[in-house]
Amino acid sequence: MKSHPTFATKLLVDMKNTIAFFSLLLFCKCLPFAQNPSTEIVPKLESCLQEAAAKGWSGSAIVAKGGVVLLEKGFGFADRETKRAQTAETVFSIGSISKQFTAAAIMKLESMGKLRLDDPISKYFPEAPADKASITLHQLLTHTAGFPGAIGDDYDNVAATEFAHLAFAEPLIGLPGQKYEYSNVGYSLLGIIVEQTNGMGYEKFLRENLWLPTGMKHTGYVLPGFQKEQLATGYRDGQRWGTALDHPWLPEGPGWHLRANGGILSTVGDMYLWYKALNNNTVLPKNATEKMFAPQVAEGPRGLSHYGYGWVVQEIDGHKIIWHNGGNGVYNANMTMVPAEDLCVVVSSNSNDHISDDVAMQLLGILWGKQLVPAEGEEPYRNNPVTNAIFKEITERGPAYFSQNSDAILKAAGFDFDNDMQLLGVGERLEEAEKWDEGTALFETYTRLFPRIVVAWNRLGKCRLAKGDKAGAKTAWEKSVMLRPKGNPAVEWLKEL
Repeated sequence: MKSHPTFATKLLVDMKNTIAFFSLLLFCKCLPFAQNPSTEIVPKLESCLQEAAAKGWSGSAIVAKGGVVLLEKGFGFADRETKRAQTAETVFSIGSISKQFTAAAIMKLESMGKLRLDDPISKYFPEAPADKASITLHQLLTHTAGFPGAIGDDYDNVAATEFAHLAFAEPLIGLPGQKYEYSNVGYSLLGIIVEQTNGMGYEKFLRENLWLPTGMKHTGYVLPGFQKEQLATGYRDGQRWGTALDHPWLPEGPGWHLRANGGILSTVGDMYLWYKALNNNTVLPKNATEKMFAPQVAEGPRGLSHYGYGWVVQEIDGHKIIWHNGGNGVYNANMTMVPAEDLCVVVSSNSNDHISDDVAMQLLGILWGKQLVPAEGEEPYRNNPVTNAIFKEITERGPAYFSQNSDAILKAAGFDFDNDMQLLGVGERLEEAEKWDEGTALFETYTRLFPRIVVAWNRLGKCRLAKGDKAGAKTAWEKSVMLRPKGNPAVEWLKEL
């Protein structure tokens, strides 16, 4: 979904960054070409995926229309070292597509009369401080609660109580209900509410009430009993990352920095079963799916896409698209649905250099008989007029000039002083260019304007260290660890110093 941050040097980059990537998907114009006879569609789908695999993509895909599965197949290697092939049954991480399962669980509980979407979170968390007590479940579902994107690393295995404590201690980045800001934190809190409301674990509730009734036996965290050889091995920048089972989880699944907002494992076949269940209202009442698919809140100021409950909603060339994607800088998955046309596309990938979103858009174009090409949409967080202007100023005028005039430069560039993402985007570009003096100046400004952003302190330390300033790196990383003592790579970096 979006232009991912540089995950080769991922330093607690929160998953809200991926919303910039979401904004690139399916913001497109349609260029008509001759509609293919139906007998030609399947070979074209197959050819598209083979071409993508020849260019380095590996993953699995399912394409279905009108209740007919046109293609269900794997391409490339699920494990490059052992030459284990991807198949339609290969298990992969669906990333943030997990959010719609959390939303569905909330809708299920609402249909059971166990909660209301206008409930304040103080009903479930009496300890919620005054600035957060009135946040509603609706606001959590629509990313309008004001929570930041993330408050910890995916594999920092905190329990529910500790996670809630961390979330309530974190300052809001906006008043509840006033601004869309993609947040993993809000969905993890929703997952905890699912547990509190039904008296069983998050995964168990989903498995018993959503997945098994739908026939989904290969979806979940730990309850399906996955073996490593069933899973796609992930690769980051060509290096083996492993599978989700190679990284630390609690006995009942991932810690709450990841649980309920991401990381669910599944197959393309299971995800298609879920699509059918939603489209046919077999596990949720019709009014519940209508709420999930409704355009609840605009994702950006131009209103080119909207967020429902766990789904992105868009209209393209007269087609209402319901979609989401997910990724952690290793895996990437995309699920796109057009319920009115009974159309579903699910694509996975297990390497960050060839992502599934691009493949999904090509498949959708084949199904529509049109060529989909990117068009101007919500601006990505690291390559837009604002970031380009900032990057130009700091590289052409130098780091000293930028440090002395940073606020004026940012204001002239049109920077939104309530949103740190564009500074992260500029900083990543400077790091990639190995402009360490400029990067240091940029991240010093970043940490001054946003003093509680851990990733900014971590990258400031990296830039300082790269130019030989060990004392400066130590100071930055100590500040980072003060903000987040657990699950922070700066802890190890300080030891190495």
